[in-house]
Parts: sequence; structure tokens; C-alpha cells
Amino acid sequence: MDEKQLLVEKYGLKHENSAWYSEKENAHKHLIFKDAFFERTDIIGLLFRINKLCLAKVKYFRGNLEKYEPLRYDYKKGFITVPLWDADFLRHRSSGLILDFRYLQTITVYDDFVALCNELEAYETAEKQEGEP
Repeated sequence: MDEKQLLVEKYGLKHENSAWYSEKENAHKHLIFKDAFFERTDIIGLLFRINKLCLAKVKYFRGNLEKYEPLRYDYKKGFITVPLWDADFLRHRSSGLILDFRYLQTITVYDDFVALCNELEAYETAEKQEGEP
């Protein structure tokens, strides 16, 4: 099964009228994405759409994904590394800081997101400087 289908199953999305919907108990059905978007975008685009993250965040993480490790939380094992489609968190490799998709949703001011990115990049710069002879 391909990653996109696994992502759809994880979130229990329903396909109807050329679109994918979230339909949870005691909640109204709402559109997540249409088939055209599903077909043309990558896993990170779909994952961030499901988690209601803005395009600036998609663009940043798409361009810097190698700096992050996808994780989910297991109550017995703690944080475990998973494929991106199954992630609920991203661990910044240089700092060890873990970003929750729900936390990223709370950042609604672009400059606040840029400040977070700059803070994380400062760890990367420090790590590179430590590694230099």
C-alpha cells in the first residue's frame, strides 16, 4: 500500500464526490482535500493539510525535512521514529527539540514562525562550528 493511502487510513478519511472528508463521531463532516490536490502533492503537503498547517510551514519543512526526524508517541515506548505519513511530531536533529503538529497550528503570526526557524537554525550553526577543526 502506498504512503498516501496509509495516511488516509490513519486519519480515517472518507472518499466521496472526488474529495476526501474527515468524519468523526459527534462532529460535522468537513472537506480535507480534493482528488486533484491528493494526486499532485507529496506526503508532507497532505499531512500538513490534514493538520491545518499553512503553506509557509509546508514550504519550510519540505525544504528542510532532512533536518528533522518524524516521530509518534507510544505510551509504552515513548517517542518512536516512524515514516513521515505516520508522524505526529518532528524532532529537530541538531537541537533534539520536538515539534508537535498541534503546537505548529498555534503559530499564526508569520514572524513568530520565522523566529522559531531562526532559533532552530542557530543550533545547526553551533553544531557545524563545533565540528570544525
